[in-house]
Amino acid sequence: MAKPKKILVLDLGMQSLRLAEFSIDKNGELTLSRGASKDFLLDPTMEQSRPEQIRLSVQEILKSWGLRSADVCCILPAHSVFTRVVALEIPGGSVGSNDRIKEVISFEAQQNIPFPLDEVAWDYVIMGETASGAVNVVFVAVKSDLLESICQSLRSAGLIVVSVTAAPLALYDAFRNTYPECAEKTTLLLDMGSRTTNLVIAGPGTFFARSIPSGGLALTAAIAKELHAELEAAEQLKVTRGSVSAGVTAEHHSDQLDSSLALVARRVLLKTQSDISRSLSFYLSTHGGQGPSQILLTGGMAGLPNLREFLTERFQREVHFFDPLRTLSAKDQPSTVTSFIASHSNNLGELIGGALTLSGESSYTKVELLPPSLLKRREFFKRLPFLSSAAALFLGTMAVWYGYFSYEEGEIRGLTSGLRAIVEGETRLASGIRQVMEKTESVQKTASDLLSLIELRSAYPNLLSELSAKIPQRYLWMTEIQPVGDAPQKISAKSSDPIVVKALLVKGLYLDNPRQAAVIDDFVNSLQSSDLFSVNENEKSKIITQRGSPSGDHWAYPFALRIPLRNPLTFLP
Repeated sequence: MAKPKKILVLDLGMQSLRLAEFSIDKNGELTLSRGASKDFLLDPTMEQSRPEQIRLSVQEILKSWGLRSADVCCILPAHSVFTRVVALEIPGGSVGSNDRIKEVISFEAQQNIPFPLDEVAWDYVIMGETASGAVNVVFVAVKSDLLESICQSLRSAGLIVVSVTAAPLALYDAFRNTYPECAEKTTLLLDMGSRTTNLVIAGPGTFFARSIPSGGLALTAAIAKELHAELEAAEQLKVTRGSVSAGVTAEHHSDQLDSSLALVARRVLLKTQSDISRSLSFYLSTHGGQGPSQILLTGGMAGLPNLREFLTERFQREVHFFDPLRTLSAKDQPSTVTSFIASHSNNLGELIGGALTLSGESSYTKVELLPPSLLKRREFFKRLPFLSSAAALFLGTMAVWYGYFSYEEGEIRGLTSGLRAIVEGETRLASGIRQVMEKTESVQKTASDLLSLIELRSAYPNLLSELSAKIPQRYLWMTEIQPVGDAPQKISAKSSDPIVVKALLVKGLYLDNPRQAAVIDDFVNSLQSSDLFSVNENEKSKIITQRGSPSGDHWAYPFALRIPLRNPLTFLP
């Protein structure tokens, strides 16, 4: 009996990633075989390290699964992908000439994608027609450098990206395959994630998607501000004790903290709900669609207590949870899979949509968002048979040339034996000359070191005198001066390398004064005319490494400067 086909799907979120393995039997039945998730660092300032976090997290999951390498479908979060639905007037509609459709769409892509097309990976999907006959085209684009960094991280971890799609499209695919009875209804899918709330509207022959920059992280930040807490602590409170207040007149929690958390959540979600309503109005006015007859809730925020009831109250329409597992096979599932489903019940839609995308048979939004490096790799494998034939011809030619050069080699070997004796004599003479030159260089280095020592006797007094001359007479004084190089250097008695001082680290205090921290800028500006220090106007931000903010609670505030030397000082070990 043939083994089921295995499919790996990676869903990249703002705060976590989820990796799932699906199997498809010969009947096309999709089964979740196993899944795992890893959380990222919550601090938004760590965004630059996200590719490395992805690599380490995926490596850990693959190691626990006993996998070294596999193909994967990657689902990008909505905040990193540009998605726009445009109604285009195309002669012949969506069933017209393919060449004509591609020509119109290529032109419209330049108008609707807000980046140069050579800097992005982009694709499109035709999603039916409007009532007026215009063709609904969904443009999807992602910056190539971002896509390259993600694919490279996954490749380093052992995953080869064969397909890339966006979260809204994957969610739409999961909905269309899970709720076939809703094909003639208009449904609003609310995917409330960490950074964004994604709206996906699926109707008869229509599609609309929009991302609202408000999600779980906005609520975490609001809790942190309300309670004066750190972001991590606020996130923990949101997860363990958070809920949504039923309203100002509703009965509050007996616990003051729980009540405060619920009111903060309601305040944040009222703004989000207002943005959702405006997006719905835009959809109805520009795309001529019908209002949603049902609302399905999903995403990491969906599990927040009373959120579904809050949305039901605000939209005056019953809100249900999106269940992407309705049509999946649940037979013989191990406890690990059951546990994974239970803990991520609101985050499985994108994974299932990605599996459907990779299977190809049930995908409604097939797009190809591969970076240039993977496209070149795919093109290479297409040309591999022709390259193999060319390589065989090349090797045959090389064999003929090898016979010719073997004969010539014998002739040349006789000539080189006579020259070898001459070269050996010249080599001995060159060795003697080299020894004399090495001794000369050693004497010159010693002389140079002695001259440097003489100059260094007055180096620090001159630097201190220059600082004293340039520092403002009032409000500011220095408490510590320390020589530094490119990086912190540990001086060791056993070190044989010279110590190079390239800057002075100056620390001090400035008094609470009418000009406040501007006296630090005066000090730096005065150093621009110095013959000993290299201070440029456009590098002031690098020189001022600490600038204490005056709060009125102290009489003085700290500052720190890293002042480059115009001529570095070299100390002998």
